[in-house]
Amino acid sequence: KDQDRAAQAFLKEASVMTSLRHPNLVQLIGVVLGDTIRLVTEFMGKGNLVEYLRSRGRSVIQKKDQIDFATDTCAAMEYLESKKLVHRDLAARNILINENNTAKVSDFGLAKYGDYSTEGGKFPIKWTAPEALKNNNFSNKSDMWSYGILLWELYSFGRVPYPRIPLADVVMHVEKGYRMEAPEGCPKQIYSLMLRAWNLNPAERPTFKEALQELQNLRSTTV
Repeated sequence: KDQDRAAQAFLKEASVMTSLRHPNLVQLIGVVLGDTIRLVTEFMGKGNLVEYLRSRGRSVIQKKDQIDFATDTCAAMEYLESKKLVHRDLAARNILINENNTAKVSDFGLAKYGDYSTEGGKFPIKWTAPEALKNNNFSNKSDMWSYGILLWELYSFGRVPYPRIPLADVVMHVEKGYRMEAPEGCPKQIYSLMLRAWNLNPAERPTFKEALQELQNLRSTTV
């Protein structure tokens, strides 16, 4: 019975997802029902952003590519924000790149049906806002915290966040005010956005709409 209920909830969520249309969201085309439920999405030929960054590195990826990926991702999140939809698992591993080098957000809406129970301790701790980890308070503002981490991944060419801190200590460090340093070569405007995204008070974090405006301005001056 629980399985049936979970499947129904999943299908309801999937029906919402198929109705979402944005050039920077991976399009859900349909659902295949069988012993397991399978999603059919548009094909994203260049894989996820983490692998893309790590396999190409600084010699291939230009500042222009980075600001494009940052803006693409933010545009999708601004669209979800406008629909009052929360992603819950925003990270570079969930950003996919197509043949035209467009970045698109994937896996939105489904995190709550995965292994993301607080009891299971399966939250991606390094990407999740403190209020979401502690009180299950997921919102567009907790997504913004995760977006700040994603920007750090993007500008560090796919490094794992908080590289020198044991996983068990990350939350304590963050709550005491520790913030990651700017990655080498990261524009100061981008690092400023990261720091604002990592404000412990969710209300003080920028909206995706505000962030998108900043990124579009920066993009227009990036060569």
